[in-house]
Amino acid sequence: MELWNTWDGVREKLRDQYELGPFAEDTGLPVEELEQRVRKELLTRSAEPRIRQRAAMFSFLLENARIRVDSFDWFADHIATGNIMWKIQDEWQRAAAPEIPSSPWVERQVGYPRLDLSHTSPGWKNVLKYGICGIRDRALSARETARDPEGKEFFAAVATAYEAIRKYTLRLTAEAERQGAVRVVNGLKNLAVRAPETLQEALQLAYLYNQAQEVEGEYVRTLGTFDRLYLEFFRHDLQRGILTRDQAKELLKFFFDKFAALHFGAGHNLCLGGQHPDGSDAGNELTELVLEIFEERKDLDPKLSLRLNRNTPEPVLRHAARCVAAGINAIVFTNDEAAYPMLLKHGKRPEDLLDFVPVGCYEPAIMGREMCCSMSALVNLAKIVEALFEADQPPRNMDEVMNRCRHLLAEAIAATLERTCQWEKRWPEINPSPVLSGTMDACFDRGRDVSHAGAYYNNSGVMCAGLGTLADSLAAIEELVYKRKLCTWEELRTALRADWEGQEQLRQTALKCAPKWGNNLAAADDWAVAVATAVAEIINHTPNARGGFFQMGCWSIDNAVTFGQITGATPDGRRRGMPLSKNTGASLAADVRGVTALINSASKLDYTEFPDGSVIDVMLHPSVLRGTDGPGLIAALIRTYFERGGMFIHFNIFDAETLKRAQQEPEKYRNLQVRVCGWNSRFIDLSPEMQETFIVQAEAAK
Repeated sequence: MELWNTWDGVREKLRDQYELGPFAEDTGLPVEELEQRVRKELLTRSAEPRIRQRAAMFSFLLENARIRVDSFDWFADHIATGNIMWKIQDEWQRAAAPEIPSSPWVERQVGYPRLDLSHTSPGWKNVLKYGICGIRDRALSARETARDPEGKEFFAAVATAYEAIRKYTLRLTAEAERQGAVRVVNGLKNLAVRAPETLQEALQLAYLYNQAQEVEGEYVRTLGTFDRLYLEFFRHDLQRGILTRDQAKELLKFFFDKFAALHFGAGHNLCLGGQHPDGSDAGNELTELVLEIFEERKDLDPKLSLRLNRNTPEPVLRHAARCVAAGINAIVFTNDEAAYPMLLKHGKRPEDLLDFVPVGCYEPAIMGREMCCSMSALVNLAKIVEALFEADQPPRNMDEVMNRCRHLLAEAIAATLERTCQWEKRWPEINPSPVLSGTMDACFDRGRDVSHAGAYYNNSGVMCAGLGTLADSLAAIEELVYKRKLCTWEELRTALRADWEGQEQLRQTALKCAPKWGNNLAAADDWAVAVATAVAEIINHTPNARGGFFQMGCWSIDNAVTFGQITGATPDGRRRGMPLSKNTGASLAADVRGVTALINSASKLDYTEFPDGSVIDVMLHPSVLRGTDGPGLIAALIRTYFERGGMFIHFNIFDAETLKRAQQEPEKYRNLQVRVCGWNSRFIDLSPEMQETFIVQAEAAK
């Protein structure tokens, strides 16, 4: 059997591996029987602590579910659990919901309190350091010395979970031997008794862990500081002749393709680069290898986060920029020079900064030490405009308008955070997580699960969407009502409630003549800064219910569209139901003065006040990159934005005509990628509404 140089020939199988044929009947129980037995034999033990129930369910599934090993793959992993633990988690969460009262602000869709269980950053260092048996043995030892019953129960649950992973690894080993899957047999055998020693073993363990946590019920939202986590395994194999560089490259291609197949379009995040405490760049030879693979695979997933600093080698930045220029743009660029002060300002220890990773899309967290819960609450900033116009007495000037806006935002956000705290108090009953907790040193130190605030940092992120729309609305009010006096407050209120019906001339004036955020115009930018500052003061440092704090995020992801659908007409000329501004950027097609003006506007925000993350979306027309050094231009834009204090930036590069042709002939544009928000998607897979937003943006970028 040819072991190497097979990736090109099996890529289609790798893409479809989770859609391949049924699992062999003799490898375990069917999903229906698994669920019946879990509910009959385990859920009925209601007197047991919830974490014990969870560990028992997890163990039962890994020991009894059907499995499959693909002989063409370098990694084994397939198990058919039917997401049973996710179903039960949802049931427990719904059972908790009636005890949490709503509020007028929640009912009117301004604030969305939630329990965010799945924006996780596992302790990848400990996974690789201890291995399966090491974490199990660590928990068994800690159980013997635990001083309280809850600690003993926690450590017992961790030991149970990791013993189940060990047994599952042995099950995969036996099935691999039966199927003649010689690529994976030895690695699996070794992982069942010790920590990984080779790159293939380390990657296999990472995939097994990822799968185990997601069986447990929490998505893995980052693969960690990837180039540093796997560097010593890579060097070890090269030095000892276990692998060549090309063979390591092929292993990583298989590894990344598995993640792409697992959550197609959603994307695991892996982080490259970074900065050592002395200011030196933390990148290495694996950084460059991963970028090579990223460029060659031309795929949506995994998505990359490249941490940059003033000492990042220019070839590394240009390589990533070259990918973006070629349309391979599933990458977000991160500014360590802004991130480090932000992290320190919000309570992170200096020694933890090297392990900062973007979780999910671009939400900062300390790998293995923080449960950032970055979508614990959502706030539709633009929706506050409707409440702004409800007061009987019209404001006399813009000072009164802004004071009213601050008051309404404070009231809405306070009600949202209060209800989020009530959700958080129920977390231990809804989703104890011994698999995830077993990777975190702080959970061992405290003898507590992550659901009981066992992590070192236990914060709660608040995603705030529509900053640009609210800023533009305030600028339009100032322009229409108080400066040019084209209408009264009451007349503007009437126009908005009628969705501008019969007021098209006024709407066009608001749309085209009032200042807009994203054009380096103080008349709009000052309002964006004022709103962001006010919201940050309300959210940041407000205690949550887990011993941490709420943290403001200035981003929207695709809620720019979904929130827009339930938001009425706004004074900036936007009609009811139209998209809001996305992330920290301008309203749709409103940044008419070019990318430099957009960057200048965005640079006026204080990104240290957004510890839950922020990002600016830049769209460039392909013609901008023709006849010049395209990657150099992109690299210069990134450097400029970062020198001015920006935090995260990503790109789309296409023209409206190409997108329109893709709408008409989707079969010819199957590989056309767009950067949706914190993830990439094929353009043809987007909804018509989302496709249209990109077309409008592309037309404006000419």
